[in-house]
Amino acid sequence: MILLAMCDNVRGPFIPTLKKEFMVNNKGIAAMITACSLGFVIFTFVGGILCEKIGQKKVFMIGFIFIIFSLTGLHFCNSFATLIIELFLLNIGQALIAMGANTIIPVLAVSFQAIIMNLTHFCYGLGATFTQRFTGIMLHNGVTWKKIYLIIAIISFIIFIGFMFVEIPETHKAKQDDKINHSYILKNKLIYFYMIALGFYVAAEINTGNWFINFMYDVYNFNENQGSFYTALFFGTFTIGRLLGGFVVEKFGYIKTVLISIIIAFLLYIFGLFIGESGIIIISVSGLFFAITFPTIVLTISKVFKNNVSYITGLIVMVASCIAMIINILIGTLNDAIGVYKTYYIIPICLLICVVFTYLIYINTKEVLIKNERKQNV
Repeated sequence: MILLAMCDNVRGPFIPTLKKEFMVNNKGIAAMITACSLGFVIFTFVGGILCEKIGQKKVFMIGFIFIIFSLTGLHFCNSFATLIIELFLLNIGQALIAMGANTIIPVLAVSFQAIIMNLTHFCYGLGATFTQRFTGIMLHNGVTWKKIYLIIAIISFIIFIGFMFVEIPETHKAKQDDKINHSYILKNKLIYFYMIALGFYVAAEINTGNWFINFMYDVYNFNENQGSFYTALFFGTFTIGRLLGGFVVEKFGYIKTVLISIIIAFLLYIFGLFIGESGIIIISVSGLFFAITFPTIVLTISKVFKNNVSYITGLIVMVASCIAMIINILIGTLNDAIGVYKTYYIIPICLLICVVFTYLIYINTKEVLIKNERKQNV
């Protein structure tokens, strides 16, 4: 999870540098990020199917191979087109590893699943915080983005070797007679609520990582070092939230806690954006209340739906990633059309939409989740 965060979060600090080196505008950067999202979207869905068919261990290993080769390719990249291709391949690997992680935890853990899921995703926040800050510092001190990708490739290879010796049960592989019920899935309104709630949350989180530094750079003339400090603060508070959030979720309930937390995140984000440069730190602190949303919502999928869990998880995360991809394209386009400041209001709007559909999930799953929590406590 730390590795996934490193791969995801170097892009934000790189954006001002890539714009200069390849002479592209915000729309070009949006196209680059869209390629990343497209790779992630397609193989999140494929990863869910593969987890059902071949088990999480093999999915993890395939993901590592994609990551190592694409990161190495990025080190030798000399054109914007090659950059986009390599990032697409990188996100294939990230999607496979993410699906392996998100579907194995409900199998491995019988109790305290919210704590374990949030602690696992805490590692993502830890990697994001470290990456945002140190990437900004390294760029400021003259280390090229290509060298940074090479460093991550070496780290990936070391983790890959270690992971070869990790034993993972294959209890989530589908039985031959456990066919996917497409009719039930497509007609279930709750699945669509999950897609929209998670999609607009992911759009807010991912696009903060992608565009926050660019926002500070263009609107307030911050350099990469200054911008990376506030982005690292966002992911630092985000990480603390994931470290502690699982305990809060177990005590007060899954979706109820997410709903309250994301409302606070929205209020902080919109207020910080509204008051201007002095509100940047408020936006950064809102990361604390972003933290539990993704892992907790994903965890509840296995509690609400009893069959084809890996497939449904893959489908929901895939559509969520599609929504985030569309929002990214919108941000990149509107940055050039109406200005970076006005466009950035899209992110708190995404949080507000997430609040609405999280509430719909809450009122439709309240009884099921309470029963699950009681069984778990017993």
